[in-house]
Amino acid sequence: MTTTPADQAAHDPRSQEVVEVAPRERLEHWADALGTTPEALLAAVQAVGPRIDRIKDHMTGGGAGKQSGG
Repeated sequence: MTTTPADQAAHDPRSQEVVEVAPRERLEHWADALGTTPEALLAAVQAVGPRIDRIKDHMTGGGAGKQSGG
């Protein structure tokens, strides 16, 4: 199995990589890399923006999504 940049970013807790939600195939790839559904990922992106670190924090109940800046 090949590791993609999305897979690497999904496993780096400090990653500030931006999730692509379009086309649908990219959203599905990112959701798979993050271990979630495309719908849950899209909801997280809408809540906290497209940065991986903020999405992961939001999905685990953290507070980084509420921070300003960055």
